[in-house]
Amino acid sequence: MSRTFERAEPIKTVDVRYAGRTVALPDMCEYAKFYRKLSGNCWEANTFTTLARNLDSDTVLIDIGAWIGVTPMWSAQVARKVVAVDPDPKCAAILNALAPAAGNVTVIEGALADCRKVAIHAVDGFGSSETSILDIGNGAEASARGFGIDDIMRHAGGAPAFVKIDIEGYEYEIAGELAKLRHYPLRGLQIAVHPQLYEKSLRGGWLWRRLRTAWATWRLGRQLGRFIPGPSLHKFDSLAAYILGGILFCGKPKGADFVFERNPAPTFEDKL
Repeated sequence: MSRTFERAEPIKTVDVRYAGRTVALPDMCEYAKFYRKLSGNCWEANTFTTLARNLDSDTVLIDIGAWIGVTPMWSAQVARKVVAVDPDPKCAAILNALAPAAGNVTVIEGALADCRKVAIHAVDGFGSSETSILDIGNGAEASARGFGIDDIMRHAGGAPAFVKIDIEGYEYEIAGELAKLRHYPLRGLQIAVHPQLYEKSLRGGWLWRRLRTAWATWRLGRQLGRFIPGPSLHKFDSLAAYILGGILFCGKPKGADFVFERNPAPTFEDKL
């Protein structure tokens, strides 16, 4: 369900500086090592570069798979509004607790899905960044409410939006929902693809699973590229190069971020 900020319980926070901004994040011992990595610019530096190019006071960030607030709370300092979506009960509680200080963040407790209820699976317990609807976890399980793209995008109120999606392999299962983004005024889209997780969820021999994973990745990139320019990838020259070098002829498929941008703005350094 979508909750208002006033009912969120306060939590202790710690200021963490990364990508040019200082952000209050949950002060919990399990994240201390990650915060050091984050402060050292060793975690998804290209994601913050992309966000900085595409967010401004007129643009809404739709952050699907918002985790513990690292990207949504950072983005709230510049975006018109942030919609943070996460089905993990621990992450949702953290997001609800952090949101009041930002003042422009809406939290949706649930998953992007094409049905109204889904089961979520934790790899190492809830609160990690690896909770997925794919049945690949070995930890806790829970049920979560499912929200379609239309349910989520209505919170943007028709404003230009940048959509960031990181849902741990489930991106492969909801092509129909992702295609609905063509109906909205997108500045851009970043979607993390997890071919290693998708392959793990498939049945059959190794070669069959690898070929299915490569085809599904190709189809996803091409489908989204029909209504918004892209994808561009940080370490590969093209989608085809990624399919070959990052999936087919790789010991273990490599995850990547597909970035689609309609009108890229100035560089990250220019916007700081």
